[in-house]
Amino acid sequence: MEVSQYLSVFIDESQEHLQILNQSLLELEHDPDNSAILDKIFRAAHTLKGASATMGFNKMSNLTHAMEDVLSKLRSKEISLNSEITNALFESVDLLEILSNKIGEGIEEDIEITGAVQGLRHFVAGDIVVAPSQGERRQNLQLRYSESEKEQIQTAVAGGSKFYHLHITLVENCLLKGARVFMVLREIERLGTIIRSIPTVKDLEDEHFELQFIIGVVSMSSVDDFIKAITNIMDVDKVTAEEPKLDQLLIEKRVLDVVEHDKGKISPQQTVRVEIKKLDDLMNLVAELVISRSRLEDLGTTIGSRDLNEVVEQVGRLTLDLRDSVMRARMVPIDTVFSRFPRLVRDLSRELGKDIELEIHGAETELDRTVIDEIGDPLVHIIRNAVDHGIETIAEREQKNKPAKGKIVLNAYQEGNSVIITIQDDGKGFDIKKVKEKALKAGLLSPEALNEMDDQDILEVTFLPGFSTADKVTNVSGRGVGMDVVKSKVDSLGGFVSIDSVFGEGSLITIRLPLTLAIIQTLMIQLGKEIYAIPSGYVEQIVSLKPSEIKRINKQEVLMLRGEVIPLIRMQDVLETPDAINEQLDDLDVVIIRTGDRLIGCVVDSLLRQQDVVIKSLGGYLGSIKGIAGATILGDGKVALILDMRAVA
Repeated sequence: MEVSQYLSVFIDESQEHLQILNQSLLELEHDPDNSAILDKIFRAAHTLKGASATMGFNKMSNLTHAMEDVLSKLRSKEISLNSEITNALFESVDLLEILSNKIGEGIEEDIEITGAVQGLRHFVAGDIVVAPSQGERRQNLQLRYSESEKEQIQTAVAGGSKFYHLHITLVENCLLKGARVFMVLREIERLGTIIRSIPTVKDLEDEHFELQFIIGVVSMSSVDDFIKAITNIMDVDKVTAEEPKLDQLLIEKRVLDVVEHDKGKISPQQTVRVEIKKLDDLMNLVAELVISRSRLEDLGTTIGSRDLNEVVEQVGRLTLDLRDSVMRARMVPIDTVFSRFPRLVRDLSRELGKDIELEIHGAETELDRTVIDEIGDPLVHIIRNAVDHGIETIAEREQKNKPAKGKIVLNAYQEGNSVIITIQDDGKGFDIKKVKEKALKAGLLSPEALNEMDDQDILEVTFLPGFSTADKVTNVSGRGVGMDVVKSKVDSLGGFVSIDSVFGEGSLITIRLPLTLAIIQTLMIQLGKEIYAIPSGYVEQIVSLKPSEIKRINKQEVLMLRGEVIPLIRMQDVLETPDAINEQLDDLDVVIIRTGDRLIGCVVDSLLRQQDVVIKSLGGYLGSIKGIAGATILGDGKVALILDMRAVA
């Protein structure tokens, strides 16, 4: 088999199984008697073992095999879960993740797994398994269940599931029995939950059987679904099914219904894996189509043909539908990032001797894949700071009459064309006085500048490079790198981040991100002969006012809006547009923008329209101009600059 052909699929699937292992182990640690969670962990490890063995990655296969042995003992109640076993399983998952990454780089052999495997075998030491002879296996091909397994089956049946025994026979002279068994088990696990097999799964995969084996499974699927899926596998000769009576599970089974089928049709696939580069290429083509649509709209307006306008409208609708479909295809749940944090909080809180609970909401919220890939590290910085600096030790919390267990709440939700991520903790919060002292000591701000800043402005100081409130460097944080990294990364993604804090009660960090970075909705404005685009995510509202309604406070033009004083900015002053005419107009168009908690009124010559635009980079030479986020091509072929309104504020 050509391994490279399937490597990317294997890496993707292994990451999914590792995510399941991490999450489920955390759940099992809090609920060690939950057999459903334990079964889920076992299935993930078992599938990963089979896949890695098929691909020839022996180290990953051996390690997951050792994990499977421990999990089997836990399932059969021969050993009980304790902190040592839990930690060993977590360490094994960490090692599997390293192996997965190294396999992608082609250097799996550099990773040593002997210590981890021996550590796992320690928990099953003394259990000597002697493989039965072929004659014994032939005579004892009959399933018997433990009491706990019987209860599991009865519970599943009471919930509407069916219980089957699947009898599978491979063809004579089958050369790859272990591989065929793995494929059969994978199909069965896709449709239901395996309770027990005979011979055991280990014997099956080690090819310690002849041609027949039996699988006990509970499922909502029909017998026909199982038979069609299994008979489609190469080298499967025959599949029969029986539905045993529950009161006869521990004694001789009664065959109720035997069904035989020839090989059936291939089951249709529900999903397809696509390289992200292909989606990027498709998005680029859609982006060019959006530009061409704008050109068509301009031509339709110029020519004034009714027939042409109808076609242009139809093309416009189809383009929007295509754009939305491609964008949805690129969207992935933010859970792909959030799922790593329960384990992170668990390990850090143990290292620091704290008791911390992480609560996650909105993990199903979706973001563009490119944004998802970039936001992970900033969130790690924030959560590390919350665990290290924010949440107090158990003793400190008890002195403050707080619950001994601290809490961090991670939340995500969509708001318009943006996704909001909040990280809140009930720790000590930011000490404004200490922030001032650290800023002065580090030489980041002068005493005069600090005196003119309110508490909210002082909190923003924590985003300056080199700022840290840590008194000493630890393995967790306090190296002067953190919140400045967060801000720079969020800024590069076209979002913004803010901090709210009450000393002694906790902190709230809010991140606003665009849904996608490729195509955005904008408000097109004009200043003199130039056209600019303001991203709609910044636009709070649009107002019209007379020059006489403009007031001045400390030489600053302001606008009174619903009792709130809003500073006004003449955009020609910011953009250095010499031929702007708004100072001569009797009615002024003002775009009220919001950046964080601040509202600012931007005076422009005229408002043109709302328009979806394709963001184009200015390149390395022009890409660092303050206040310019990029450029776009208009329908007439001209270039319009896209404004970064954070610089205006």
